[in-house]
Amino acid sequence: MSTIITGIAVAFFVAIMARQLISEFRQIWINEIRKEISEYITKADEWSETYLDFNLESEHERKAQGYLKLNSIKYEAFQLYRSIKIRFKIDDDEANELLSTLINLLDPKFSERNTWGKEADKAVLQARMLLKKEWETTKNPLKSIAAYKFFAFLHKDKK
Repeated sequence: MSTIITGIAVAFFVAIMARQLISEFRQIWINEIRKEISEYITKADEWSETYLDFNLESEHERKAQGYLKLNSIKYEAFQLYRSIKIRFKIDDDEANELLSTLINLLDPKFSERNTWGKEADKAVLQARMLLKKEWETTKNPLKSIAAYKFFAFLHKDKK
C-alpha cells in the first residue's frame, strides 16, 4: 500500500515539476518576443523618420546615401519581423492581426507621423493583449483546458 501511495506522490510531483518547467519556458518565450516586438517598433520608427527625411532631401548625393540607409534599416526591421513571425502559430488570428499591424509600420503610406504613431500604438496594444493572454495561460494552463471541456460539454447537449 505504501508503495502505491509513494508512486502516486512521485507521479504528482513529477507532473508539477514538468508544469513548472513548461511555465518557465513559456515565460522566457514571452519575454523574448516582447523584446523583439519593442526592437522592431523602434527600428520601424527609425525607418519612418529616415523615410520622411529622405523625401525632403533634394541633393542627389545625399539622397543616394539616404536610400542606402533606408534599405539597411528596412532589412534590419525585416529580420526582427521574421523572427517575431516564426514564433506564432500560422492559424493564430490575433497574432496574424498583430503581424499585419507590425508590417504596416514599414509601409510608406503610414509614414506620416500621426498615422504612424496611431499604427504603432495599435501594434503595442495588440501585443500587450496577446502577451497577457499567453501569460494568463502560463500562470494557469488548466484554465483554457477547463474552458474547452465546458464548451464541448455544452455543445454535446445541443446534439
